[in-house]
Amino acid sequence: MKKIFLLIGLLLTIGCFNLNQQSDDIIKSNGFIMDTEQKIMLASEDAVNLFKAIDKAWLDRDYNKIKSLVAKDATLRFANGEKGEGPDDLINLIEKEYQENLENGVEWGWNTEYAFAVKNSPTDDPKPGDIGEWVLAEFTNEKLNIIEWYQFNDGKLINWYQFNAPLE
Repeated sequence: MKKIFLLIGLLLTIGCFNLNQQSDDIIKSNGFIMDTEQKIMLASEDAVNLFKAIDKAWLDRDYNKIKSLVAKDATLRFANGEKGEGPDDLINLIEKEYQENLENGVEWGWNTEYAFAVKNSPTDDPKPGDIGEWVLAEFTNEKLNIIEWYQFNDGKLINWYQFNAPLE
């Protein structure tokens, strides 16, 4: 009789463990992507760490680091409407902004207000935006509120969008 109760207890324990395991495997998401069944999910801390590395390299004007983190064919969309491709175009933007700040007596730097990573739920028919993970970050400096989207795949920035508005 003790063996039967022990067996029942063991089966109940395993059954409860499996129920908990199944609920952990369910994709936790919200939001939507127009004309698809996809949703938005939180992504990994790895994407946030890649963002932090780019943010630091940008501030330090460490162009070798930028080249190592940005894909050669990365798509860049600047707040002023210009488009670029790859690390050299991003480096040119950084240097241009830095020189403009020097000429105008504006201190180089910004406050990173937040950053978080998201990704699209899996699909059988992925589009370019479905690849990898995205980081949304907000910054402020003396004059602007800046919002940027970074898309990372395989440890590299592959897509970047920048938007800004005056603080006043």
